[in-house]
Amino acid sequence: MKDKIKLSLKILISIILLSYILMTNDINNILSIISTSNLYFLLFSILFIVINYIFSSIRWYFLLLEKEKPGLIYMIKLYFVGSFFNNFLPTSIGGDAYKIYKLGEKISSKTNAFTATFLERFIGMFALIIISLYGYLTFSGVEVLSFIFIFLLGLLSFFVFMIFYPKFTIKPAKLVKFFDILDRIHSSFLRYRNNKKIIFYSLLSSILIQVASVLSQYFVFLSLNIEIPLNYSFFAFPLIFLSGYAIPSVNSLGSQEILYTTFFSNIGIAAGTIISASFLYHFVRLVVSLVGAYFYINDKEYIKK
Repeated sequence: MKDKIKLSLKILISIILLSYILMTNDINNILSIISTSNLYFLLFSILFIVINYIFSSIRWYFLLLEKEKPGLIYMIKLYFVGSFFNNFLPTSIGGDAYKIYKLGEKISSKTNAFTATFLERFIGMFALIIISLYGYLTFSGVEVLSFIFIFLLGLLSFFVFMIFYPKFTIKPAKLVKFFDILDRIHSSFLRYRNNKKIIFYSLLSSILIQVASVLSQYFVFLSLNIEIPLNYSFFAFPLIFLSGYAIPSVNSLGSQEILYTTFFSNIGIAAGTIISASFLYHFVRLVVSLVGAYFYINDKEYIKK
């Protein structure tokens, strides 16, 4: 019941935000701008999203510390299926729940599936902060460094907690299951202490992966004949993506448009163009996620088992 209420709330927030955007902007103007988009640049955007997904899948594969683990092709397909489910589940990580569930079934450990999936996301978020800091330091006139540090502090706090996790001896009866789950997750995390190289190489690869993510959005703006300073792109797009974790909505619908407007109106881009670019990026991601839909529908034996 609570899950349904939360989902309904996030859908409602997306509807409210989108309604506000459409009411305060000329829809015909937005459609007109979208119609002028350059297909050549949109294809580059699609290419960088595909690169992002494939290399994220490879990172996820190596972070899964199982003696017998699924093949890399399986992981890539499952990653694309997760991206497809993101179109319908709340927040930009809704598809991760499906990935954890199916991977957990495959390796007979939902705990280890959660740990690998969480680290794949966590390291990617850390890389986003590094890229955003680079953009901040090379682009003047931006005063949101405190937001970056707060987000970074939150990530590090969780990581430190899992490393120095206290063994709770007092467990209230109603929370026994919760602490049991926490104990299993902690034990799963401890396996990475002896695999520091995997963490290090995952971080290095994550920087390249997130650069591809930034470029996928950068080329959407280029398709509308808008050239954003590249260093500002490295600053703004990671923060927009990170904010998507915190703002309740369905696959960032509504929240992404608000964030795009907040960041790019500061550098003189017209609101109609910004909203058009955001809608185009939603569309481009949807197109790529249809690959996951194909795997889900036509490869049932491989994905659904």
